[in-house]
Amino acid sequence: MKILQAVHSYPPSSGGVEHHVYHVSKELASLGNEVTVMTARDRGTKPEETIAGVKIRRFNSFDLTMFSSVRFPLNSFFAMLNEDADIYASHGYGSVMPLLASIAALIKRKPFVFTLHGYPDFKGKKRFFHCFYKYMIAPVFLNIAKKVIVVSRSNIKNLKKEVNSEKIVYIPNGIEGRFDCELNYSGKNNLLYVGRLNEDKGIDVLMKVFAKLKNRYPGLTLKLVGDDDGAKSKLEELARSLDIHPIFSTVPYDKMPSIYAESKAVILPSRYEGLSLVWLETMSSGRPIFSTPVGEAEELFDQAYDKNKDLFIFDDENELAEKLSAFLDGQEKYKNIIEKAKYIVKDEYSWKNVASQTRAVYEELV
Repeated sequence: MKILQAVHSYPPSSGGVEHHVYHVSKELASLGNEVTVMTARDRGTKPEETIAGVKIRRFNSFDLTMFSSVRFPLNSFFAMLNEDADIYASHGYGSVMPLLASIAALIKRKPFVFTLHGYPDFKGKKRFFHCFYKYMIAPVFLNIAKKVIVVSRSNIKNLKKEVNSEKIVYIPNGIEGRFDCELNYSGKNNLLYVGRLNEDKGIDVLMKVFAKLKNRYPGLTLKLVGDDDGAKSKLEELARSLDIHPIFSTVPYDKMPSIYAESKAVILPSRYEGLSLVWLETMSSGRPIFSTPVGEAEELFDQAYDKNKDLFIFDDENELAEKLSAFLDGQEKYKNIIEKAKYIVKDEYSWKNVASQTRAVYEELV
């Protein structure tokens, strides 16, 4: 098949949606399909290149800094119309790319497939934009879509209000084998957060907890790895008020295994997620992951940690402080739990399986 993938950004840009599209496209290409990715162009990237068998075309765009996914590479629409693809696919609720790709598919009379990676729950000023998108933009591409893939079953309930349930297909995210690092965190001192720096990730909660723990556990450091998505200056101001010194950094995706390997534990205090790649990458790396019960967290943690899942899920700041303290005070007791999770994730999730399931959806429509 000739497959066109439209996404708001793509590696080297970092993010869960970007990495999903990269791995699925790579595996689809390895299965003999002709895959083209159309995306917005980031500084320092080429307008056109082929990586891992995937043709990538990047277009200059107008971006809204409030939302990392709101980018307008309008010329990509005309490029989509010039493509002779068998199927059009796009990703990310909140992005304009599904709208452009779905209209192009409709004009070309080709099937369109949308993948939902997470259903946002915006607060404050962002809620207005979410409502506009939900009622003015999403209905267009969801109506055109022949299938809607979800990476988290928890999103199906909300999505059923917007799309015929017969269209919905569940295909989880995958994990790479290269995150299979040595199961040894006892000599590490980094508490790690991985993800974009925005208000919906709950990083402020983690920073407040770290401020409570730093005196009790000398030498403990807090590392925040991810691109700034509008919240970095506020987080730096909060750090000063708490008298803590977190390490902010951006790391190329191919270097992330070593970042996990150097951590003691990973914390994801998000206010919403789908099936976060950070959960899978952390577990595969043999590190404990502490998370809010968002998206697919409860199902995945139940699968990986079994009866011990409550050790790793927290609802608020006090509960995170309590569960991190319990881990730091008794790390030996966690080793078997973490090791078991590592091999469960390794066996159950792979990008090859994800791509095979995705291809089956595409083939049915073609």
